[in-house]
This record gives sequence, structure tokens and C-alpha cells, in this order.
Amino acid sequence: MKSGLWIGLLLGWQAFAGAQVLTPEPAVLDLSAERQRVAAERSGHEAAYQQAERRCYSQFAVSDCLRDARKDRRLVMDELRRQELLLNDMERKTKALEALKRIETKLATQKEQTLQDASQTATPP
Repeated sequence: MKSGLWIGLLLGWQAFAGAQVLTPEPAVLDLSAERQRVAAERSGHEAAYQQAERRCYSQFAVSDCLRDARKDRRLVMDELRRQELLLNDMERKTKALEALKRIETKLATQKEQTLQDASQTATPP
């Protein structure tokens, strides 16, 4: 059961990451907004956890309540971390594509310059 879930998540992530590689320009604009959203969600959930923790100490079964609160917090924080890792991956891929474009532009310019130099030396004045 777990292996099927992991395979499904992996395939879904690859499809998501592949879609982002094909269109890096919109992803560049959304990265900072997404990072802010994740940070806001993280601080909101952290505040909710602290409130739940305080509530637990007022109950009789403190350990069970704390365990449940930590479990809920861990699930949310793991999901937010996964989202951060996807954002980091998209940023790396975008930067790599930009670097490749710069290299291709530079090579094209050098090739053009070489052809111009060759044509100038080939024709005698």
C-alpha cells in the first residue's frame, strides 16, 4: 500500500516538475509569492500548535493531547517543507535554463564573429 502511494507521489511530482521546466518564465514570477505564502502558512500553523499545546496543558490527558498536536503539526510542516523543496527545485531548474540560454547566446555570437572574421580574411582587398 505504501509503495503504491510513494510511486503515485513520485509520478505526480515528476509531472509537476516537468510542466514547470517547459514554462520557466511564469514560475519565476510566482516563486517569491509562493515562498511568502509557505512562510505565512508555517507561522500560522506554528501559532495554532502553540495554542493547542497550551490547551493540552489544561486537560487531564496531557500526553495524548500533546502527541496528537505534534502529529498534526508534523503533517502540516512536512507538507510545507515538501512545497519548499518543489519551489527550490523549480528555482534551480529556472536558473539552469537561464544559464543554458546565456551560453547558447554567447556561442552563437562567437560563431557569428568567427564567420565574419573568416569571410574578411578569405576575400583579398
